[in-house]
Amino acid sequence: MNARTRAAVKGIMADVASWVKGLGEMAAGVKDRSSAERLEQAVREGGQLMIAKVFEGLLQAAVDGLQVERRCPRCGHWWHNKGSRERGLLSSVGAVKLRGPYFYCAQCGHGQHVLDLLAPASSSRAMTELLCLLGTAFGSFAQAAQASQKLLGVRVSDELIRVKCLEEGRQAQSVGPARRLEPRQDLTVSCDGTMVNTREEKWRELKAHRLEHSGGVHGRAYLESAERFMPRVRQAAMAIGAARAGRIFAVSDAAEWIDKGFEAQLPDAIRIVDIWHAYQHVHDAARKLYGDGTPKAATWGRKWCEHLRKHGGRVTWWSLRRVRLKDPERQEALAALLGYLDRNAGRMDYPTYERLGYPISSGPMESYCKQLGRRLKGPGMRWRGANVMPMATLVSLWANDEWQAYWHKTA
Repeated sequence: MNARTRAAVKGIMADVASWVKGLGEMAAGVKDRSSAERLEQAVREGGQLMIAKVFEGLLQAAVDGLQVERRCPRCGHWWHNKGSRERGLLSSVGAVKLRGPYFYCAQCGHGQHVLDLLAPASSSRAMTELLCLLGTAFGSFAQAAQASQKLLGVRVSDELIRVKCLEEGRQAQSVGPARRLEPRQDLTVSCDGTMVNTREEKWRELKAHRLEHSGGVHGRAYLESAERFMPRVRQAAMAIGAARAGRIFAVSDAAEWIDKGFEAQLPDAIRIVDIWHAYQHVHDAARKLYGDGTPKAATWGRKWCEHLRKHGGRVTWWSLRRVRLKDPERQEALAALLGYLDRNAGRMDYPTYERLGYPISSGPMESYCKQLGRRLKGPGMRWRGANVMPMATLVSLWANDEWQAYWHKTA
């Protein structure tokens, strides 16, 4: 520990001791709930200020002891020392201000405060993560800004949170899977979409993919056509190690763009229609046959859903095609269900899938899309198209348990 740091620590310890002494005097007067709550508030607010002061003092000592290169890192010419200047830093423990020399290169125009060597951005990396977490987890940047004062003890604007989220989201777009699958592990791939309101083109589909193996999950979302999106699914699968996978399962609803994309991009995958989407089609037919919310519709839907899971799509199709209804509209509703089963029966062999231990549900994919939707299509939200994918990337990191790995990797 050098002399500057020792002096800083000595001053900090004196300040802390004085603060704690004052709290002790306050604690002596605690006699009821209100006074206990006031003590708690004093400890919390004073503690936040004290921690920021401790960090500021220690970091100032570090700044004072830095040895700065005398030449510009961009062009190699000599720096000009423009004197001591104050620079602020928004840290995870509070806003701090530090003084240090500012250097300027007359040759290329590059300028740099000495603090830039330790913290090149206006906020520390730890604080940037917290701001992005608030911007991702809350329903809007305005709500995130309101929460920052309570949760972080720092007042920040919704605009700062927005800027930090979009900057970080753009950087995160190029980061691949955090964990690769081991040889012979199974890989489950799912795709789906959710609509987002954009300023330029109104409502557009944000397409998302999710890849899961026993070691982890990877997911991303893109505002683009199926033709551009589906090759990304293959690229993500290759990046996660699909070439050495034991089996690859492609589980999703029966959307044509997804099924054709899987067929073209992952031809060796075992394609399976999500059973809950299949159930939805059965219950939709039941409501058209017997009326929405009626006991008979519920009974009919439940019966044929159980039949579908027990016997699979082809056997269920054969069983239902024998049913004849006098009402043309009801017969048409049944025909629509039969058409759906006929088209997808080859990917609805649920008894075999379950016997072999195959996945038959894309529930996690549905949950992922719901999280994208909650953050990106709240009441009154309209996004610039260029900002959708950066924000969707942060939501993807959070929704698929990749958040910690990303921030640790890029720290």
